Amino acid sequence: MSLEKPIILFDLPSKDQGGPWSPNTWKSTNTFPLPENLLTVLLPCCLARLLLNYKGIPYTTQWIELNQIAPHSKSLGIPANPPSLNSIPYTVPTIRLPDGSYVMDSKNIAAILEEKYPDPPLHLDSPQLAKAEEILPQLFMPLRGILLPGIGRNLMTEESLPYFSESRSKKYGSLEQMEKELSGEKQWEEAKSAMREIAALIEENGGPFVLGPEVSYADFNLVGVLSLFKRLGNGVFEKTVEMEPTLRTLYEASKKWLEKDD
Repeated sequence: MSLEKPIILFDLPSKDQGGPWSPNTWKSTNTFPLPENLLTVLLPCCLARLLLNYKGIPYTTQWIELNQIAPHSKSLGIPANPPSLNSIPYTVPTIRLPDGSYVMDSKNIAAILEEKYPDPPLHLDSPQLAKAEEILPQLFMPLRGILLPGIGRNLMTEESLPYFSESRSKKYGSLEQMEKELSGEKQWEEAKSAMREIAALIEENGGPFVLGPEVSYADFNLVGVLSLFKRLGNGVFEKTVEMEPTLRTLYEASKKWLEKDD
């Protein structure tokens, strides 16, 4: 029997305590080339959790409020993210490995998990991954007036909401105004081509995953997004999969890796 300590995943809590909501903890990559870290806001934690569940790695979750990410990380001596166009100093997901070391940022987490726990594989070198990462910003940008206000209203805890609202308003302007101006059918129409590209990527090898019958890191990027859409409510997930049923098939095929969320 192994006495190795389980990994600790640092994640954002949700208002209803219905599990994690941030696609980055469900997913694990904050490096899409969008201005002002829009995808760092939208894609924090789903991916890392999906990876841990997929590989069957024991872990526990420590919930960290949004406004506590930086002070908590500093208190643990975690080095800040390197300066770059799309990074901020401290982010979730972060994991503590059994040896006591910390890894921050979903892509770094994916790489270290693949190194230390190679089976089952993530196929980090698949060309479909680069395609998925290229397409996803084209989905998020048109829907930002639906997603950002929805996260604040439906998922943020009472403690995190003021920080979320203030910091996002500084970057993107009034979220209320954004929702009023950018949350109609026009925005869904603008997102349609990106949805079709994602569906085509899955269909290329017959589905239900982008490599065909075998799941990969590229799929977890997409499933993390779909999981966020489902948690948001307000019909966001339903409208997305109605527009592209292939995305529902991907989500259903991945549900077993979404079951452990605590």
